Amino acid sequence: MSYLRRAALVACVAVAFGVVSPVGVSGASPSPAHGDWVGTWGASATGTVPNLATGYVDRTIRNVVHTSVGGAQARVELTNVLGTAPVQMNATIAVAKGPGAPDAVAGTMRPLTFGGAPSVTIPPGGEVLSDPVSLAVPEDGDLLVSVYTPQASGPVTYHQVANQTSYLSTSGDHSNEDAGAAFTEKVTFWPYVSRVDVLGRAQGTVVTLGDSITDGNNSTRDASHRWPDYLADRLIAAPGPTTLGVVNAGISSNRLLNSTWNPNALSRLDRDVLTVPGARSVIVLLGINDIGGQPQHREPSKIIAALRQVAAQVQARGLRIIGGTLTPFGGSGNYTDELEGVRAAVNQFIRTSGVFDAVVDFDAAVRDPANPLWLKAEYDSGDHLHPKDAGYQAMAQAVDLDRLLARSDGDDWISTWQTAMARPAPNTDRGLANTSIRNVVHTSVGGGTARVRLSNVYGSAPVLMSKVTVAVAAKPDAPDAVPGTMRQLTFGGAPDITIPVGAEVLSDPARLDVPADGDLLVSVFTPQPSGSVTEHPRSYQTSFLTPTGDHAADESGSAYTQQIGAWYYVTGVEVQSRKARGAVVAFGDSITDGDRSTVNANVRWPDVLADRLAARPGPARLSVVNSGISGNRILNSAAAGGIGGANVFARLSRDMVTTTGARTVIFLEGINDIGNLAHPDPVAIANAMRMIVAEAHAQGLRVIGGTITPWKGWRAYNDERESVRQAVNQFIRTSGVFDAVVDFDAALRDPADPQRIRPEYDSGDHLHPSDAGYRAMAYAIDLRVL
Repeated sequence: MSYLRRAALVACVAVAFGVVSPVGVSGASPSPAHGDWVGTWGASATGTVPNLATGYVDRTIRNVVHTSVGGAQARVELTNVLGTAPVQMNATIAVAKGPGAPDAVAGTMRPLTFGGAPSVTIPPGGEVLSDPVSLAVPEDGDLLVSVYTPQASGPVTYHQVANQTSYLSTSGDHSNEDAGAAFTEKVTFWPYVSRVDVLGRAQGTVVTLGDSITDGNNSTRDASHRWPDYLADRLIAAPGPTTLGVVNAGISSNRLLNSTWNPNALSRLDRDVLTVPGARSVIVLLGINDIGGQPQHREPSKIIAALRQVAAQVQARGLRIIGGTLTPFGGSGNYTDELEGVRAAVNQFIRTSGVFDAVVDFDAAVRDPANPLWLKAEYDSGDHLHPKDAGYQAMAQAVDLDRLLARSDGDDWISTWQTAMARPAPNTDRGLANTSIRNVVHTSVGGGTARVRLSNVYGSAPVLMSKVTVAVAAKPDAPDAVPGTMRQLTFGGAPDITIPVGAEVLSDPARLDVPADGDLLVSVFTPQPSGSVTEHPRSYQTSFLTPTGDHAADESGSAYTQQIGAWYYVTGVEVQSRKARGAVVAFGDSITDGDRSTVNANVRWPDVLADRLAARPGPARLSVVNSGISGNRILNSAAAGGIGGANVFARLSRDMVTTTGARTVIFLEGINDIGNLAHPDPVAIANAMRMIVAEAHAQGLRVIGGTITPWKGWRAYNDERESVRQAVNQFIRTSGVFDAVVDFDAALRDPADPQRIRPEYDSGDHLHPSDAGYRAMAYAIDLRVL
């Protein structure tokens, strides 16, 4: 394709994107206001609709959802997190005319847009947030969220036990219709919709994390009589304006330790709890299914350890955690005296351990004084496990409203190193039994206390880590520790931890003088067979394994005779620092990951950026952490076993927005979509970027867009694909979507042939920079925008 034809395409695409005046490298477009958006309703993904392999083809779903707080604007989060294929949809929101019908109040129907587009395609594993619309959202009222899916997609992500009637239409797009006549079929679940946010006067949101008792099993259908609904009613009835919304993150049959037909609580914590806009407090009521379900856990210590993990991760996010005691289950089908002893021990822990910021004694609120192992008869729905409406109301009355609004200060914790997990390590189907793993990781900022995040996100079974240590490395390319720096980590005071499938855990703090711009050793001993080992491949850092045995606490590295080029299990290191005030998250693909950079030299562009920040006069105020994954794409995920990991939408909550201390994101993605999709569409890529920025803005993060670097000479290059890159870069530079722009393309391109990397910046494959090229990228960033 000629230069003139490419230029014409860029111009046409710029018009399609709604391009505005350019934003320079050091300039910034105004950030949207943050802090007033709060969740008013939510439903966690539990599974996929049975017997519906191709989705609702050419049908409209009208979800009826009940608000807690009201507002003047609304936005909707739609979900495909458990889907296996992309799903295309358009959607509307309206105020429901009444609680028992699919009709909308005339004049309230609002079409939703996504990055300005009237429809959206959600990749598998992802969620998207609509643009805001003006709508007088009532408090304690019903909304209609209608979704039309025109074509076959794949399994439909849903929340199974809604206790609310929603509707399916006859064929066609009926999403914009006020009248509900086309909605002829009733369902009792919520497909595709996961949250509604409002902009109003509320100061925050309470998230209720639980199982069927929080989900409202056996409450009156269509009455909104779950205990979180009654809690919202109490907050509304309190004198003055309503200060807090309530978002229900309960899932029937949910567990702490195992996934069943729905994901375990720790594996969904980021998505369902920690990223709810305006979240201030979390009330957790979990454990009864671990006790009574299959497999039954007859030892309370594992349940207690998991509750400690929930508390630790909630508090690390700066939120208050309120522990709810487990309610009686005497007379239910799973009751035994032995299991009752487990419940009693867990409740004793909740009441007396001091782990929680407050406690709500649900057990005391609903138990029968004459027989405390049973629910009071007037509170029992009849199955001796789930309360009925009166019981749910009593549970809500037990919550001290004064304990809900305060927020933790986060205690000056900040991420100093991070990696994004991408896949199960090849040939590790049964884990690494009786093996010690010594990961070498490089810090950006230092501190006097450290804690470590470990991941089993891609595991196929729970993994026991019987010993975990952290130490200062004696050298960047060897497994030896500086004498006297070895620290054994604990988890809720225990020396070991079992990580559920799909989950991450956070260690207790350990006193350690963590150096800035230095190397740490994070060592893990896994004593028994587990499942696939979660890894970040292509670390460009040598780490180590032992053939056998527990050597996690060895200062000498002599037992670590096997080298690996990946990070196993460890996904983050955080430090407590009163000097650093935030983290910059470098989010991208192989070029952020540092592909082709010198091994063990830490010369990826995020490393060089950290060096630049550290070299400024005064204390280092920003850390830099790397969430790049080689081969990563925006619009689709890597094939099973591939290095590219989950698509951007599927990993946003884990790898970007929940990063401790995150303030700013530098986003560099898109070249793998351009190079691998059969017919890459610049409009689709740009609209996806708009939605990614919207998700980050919803969490109060600034986003700096990085232009996509030159690639002429790479195997997938051709003129048509190059035109897409040029069009997307034009969007990044000029759309105003990003808070600032860093022109990585301009920093690397060859003036004599701008589609190529300059020879001195080219690693040799014509896609990935050399060390000098990565340095040039880091120096293209105006530090003032961070």
